[in-house]
Amino acid sequence: MKFDLDYKKFTEYFAKFSLGLMIVAGMYILIKPATKKVTSYKINEDMTYTGKLVHGKFEGNGVLATKDGLYKGDFSNGRFVNDGTFIGKDYYYIKKGDTVTIKYNNGRVFVKEKDKWKEVDSDEN
Repeated sequence: MKFDLDYKKFTEYFAKFSLGLMIVAGMYILIKPATKKVTSYKINEDMTYTGKLVHGKFEGNGVLATKDGLYKGDFSNGRFVNDGTFIGKDYYYIKKGDTVTIKYNNGRVFVKEKDKWKEVDSDEN
């Protein structure tokens, strides 16, 4: 099998290949998420975040510290999602699955299941 390719055809194929490679590389750069891990990222005077940022928004598991307390949990697109815990001055707010529990420092405990709140003994939770 003989492979004949003149210089003009070779440069034409090489140019097309190079252009295709540049287009693929450019698409990768544009589509690739700009992810970075941050520690004590200051949002404003009263708020800092530790975790992952994707395009400037909170993503994945992180910690958000505010003047009112500390939230540890999951974020997606800059919003709280899934499970998490907020630790305030006088209470804990805990979300696991569909259950939300608020535990006050004075011992009172409230549980929300299926859109209804009820007070439970602190021994139950």
